[in-house]
Amino acid sequence: METVQAKIICECGNKTVAEAEDILRTTDLPYKKAKKLVTGCNKTCCRRPLMALFKMIEFGEIDYEEIDFLIEQKNAT
Repeated sequence: METVQAKIICECGNKTVAEAEDILRTTDLPYKKAKKLVTGCNKTCCRRPLMALFKMIEFGEIDYEEIDFLIEQKNAT
């Protein structure tokens, strides 16, 4: 089973959770602009897991189980 950090959070930008986490930690941009750094697009396909990760980083604690659940939900549709 692949770890949550190795899962792709956005197919458009082909970024893993770990890569997205690094990008979001190093920027002080608001979500909409930070999302573009990760995804490189304006699509909403990865909005739920990416926004959750953004908020978790903002509050200082990441729940990888929830991120995994949101990615699985996204992939199921």
